[in-house]
Amino acid sequence: MKSKSFKKAGVISASVLVLGLAGVTLASANPATAGRPYAAVGSDTTQDVWNGLTNAGPLKAVASYDAFGEPATITLETGKQLSRPAGSGAGVKALSAAHNAANHVYKDSAGNAFTLAPEDIAIARSSSSPSVAGNDLTFLPFARDAVSVAYLDSAGTTPLDLTTEQIKNIFTCTAGAGVTIDAAGKPVINGITLTPKLPQASSGTRSFFLKAAGITVSTSCIPAGNQTSAENNGAALVGEGDIIPFSAAQWIAQKNGATSNTTAAGQHLADVDGLKAVDPASTGTSLKPGTLFGNPALVPASAVGTFARDTFNVVPTAIQTSTTGRDAILRNTVTSLLKTTASKSIISRFGFKNIEYAGDWTKGKPSGYTN
Repeated sequence: MKSKSFKKAGVISASVLVLGLAGVTLASANPATAGRPYAAVGSDTTQDVWNGLTNAGPLKAVASYDAFGEPATITLETGKQLSRPAGSGAGVKALSAAHNAANHVYKDSAGNAFTLAPEDIAIARSSSSPSVAGNDLTFLPFARDAVSVAYLDSAGTTPLDLTTEQIKNIFTCTAGAGVTIDAAGKPVINGITLTPKLPQASSGTRSFFLKAAGITVSTSCIPAGNQTSAENNGAALVGEGDIIPFSAAQWIAQKNGATSNTTAAGQHLADVDGLKAVDPASTGTSLKPGTLFGNPALVPASAVGTFARDTFNVVPTAIQTSTTGRDAILRNTVTSLLKTTASKSIISRFGFKNIEYAGDWTKGKPSGYTN
């Protein structure tokens, strides 16, 4: 488990916030305190920044549950229990089940069924765009991330700079563009023999990465046993040459000590197409996003070769115009509260770029229910 929690409570000044972030301590994969009426579940990529925003920042009405951790079954403020939604896809399914009047059943990856109600789940954290058509849910832009690949090369000192074509060839075990295939069928580049791996199936980072690199997964290249890792966790890199998609924001947050560091000596984060995953002018525990993150004023293109991505907070579309007090508070939480100085400071600390259109409904992406 790599989640962090913050002990500060109440209204905090920007100066106290910085001190609090510098002294984070390991905590539960569940919210730090009880009595929060809005539950958020889903993405591993954004769970830690959400822990910061809800435990030390201005979003204290939200109980944010990590994608992984103990206990495996979470108990919501409503008293309802369900398996911890592990990743973006699972989080959106749980949100859908809570609000889909035609089907209130959420099924976890093992097929266990849980009946949910609208008050059970308010927000799904997602690091990928919608996967189905419809207008039941809205993916509101949250913060900018970029996805690269982390790999283990104990002898290396300088990160690889891989092209999109090379990444595709590595993860499909195809020769070309400087990638060769050895006698065992493994890709080799710059003298490094690689073993490609992928995060588990509900991972938003996985789905985004595959689209960005134009990859169709084959178990002949990546066996099923190498497609089960928790995302953004250096523990997946156990052998020399292991390589896996990794959120650049998570890499930065872990290296900066904003959340627990799962990376280890000899692990590197590659640059992509000449764009830096991490700003080379930043060092130590003060790393900053590099050029791979793109322009935070513009929505990233959705195309092969674009590794910058917006992350999202997914909510029922109906709250945009709802007049109920509960929905008004939720609407404010995922829009204007994200633009406060305190929120922006936390988002930066956790390795993301603040985007000018955070919470902008006109930039939101519609989706149908997915459960």
